Amino acid sequence: MELNFIFLISARPTGNFQGSTALFMALFAIIALVLLGVGGRLYQKRKAWIEHSKLTYGKVVEISRRYARGDHAGRFPIYFPIVSYQVNGLEFRREAERGLMKNYEIGQEIPVRYLSDKPYEASLNEQSVPVLSPNVFFILGLLMLISAIILSVIHP
Repeated sequence: MELNFIFLISARPTGNFQGSTALFMALFAIIALVLLGVGGRLYQKRKAWIEHSKLTYGKVVEISRRYARGDHAGRFPIYFPIVSYQVNGLEFRREAERGLMKNYEIGQEIPVRYLSDKPYEASLNEQSVPVLSPNVFFILGLLMLISAIILSVIHP
């Protein structure tokens, strides 16, 4: 009795557990399908954004310089250019979503991709899209699906 209690506390199985493999297989398969579905939805959003967006050029009007938290000496600045661009006679400003290691110059032209019906939603790159990348969801979903398949093969 005392040995079984010690095994129970240490999370070591004391008997043959049937059904836990099937439970994990089903759980992995459900999570995999959800992740793949989210990845597919994000992929469609990115594709639609690129198809409906337009390309223009804006000028760097300001450069914000910041430092990483771990850079206490301030030797490696990260630059965030602020770009001004015009759509239908209205001026919009956009700051880069990610910091860049190279320094831009004020007045430099940068490509800006924007939505014609929502010109404030813009990206400061020709290929960049302001929608979350689906790659992580696809990779995690495939890994979970492979895990479910392996569990079903190992313990039928």
